[in-house]
Amino acid sequence: MPSDIKARLVRSASYFPVASVERSIGYYEKTLGFSCDYRGGDPPRFAICTRDGHTIMFREVSDAGLIVPVEKQGGTWDAFFWVRDLESLHEELISKGAEIAYGLIFQDEYQMNEFAVRDCDGHVLGFGESVNR
Repeated sequence: MPSDIKARLVRSASYFPVASVERSIGYYEKTLGFSCDYRGGDPPRFAICTRDGHTIMFREVSDAGLIVPVEKQGGTWDAFFWVRDLESLHEELISKGAEIAYGLIFQDEYQMNEFAVRDCDGHVLGFGESVNR
């Protein structure tokens, strides 16, 4: 390997355990605007969904009681996305029936407008846009 080539990360994905991969695919496609790139199994037990190049993987678990979103552990989000035109995204997701975990707020600590939605398994997805004040 030539010494001038540096290792680099080329893609990442959040990984969510879910009660039903099929239900999660439907929710992410219809409500959150993702597309399903891969389904494994029949019925699917694993899937990869993306929106704007950002990926979430789903793995069906045998006991839905084992699903513990970060929010239930004292955290905030299971995934966070920096976005352009936050208000339009907020309106889009509301119009599609997304469950809003918290509405548009300004986070003074890190100068960001943000909101969050909760998916069908309780995972919270945060969306934020930096503000230059």
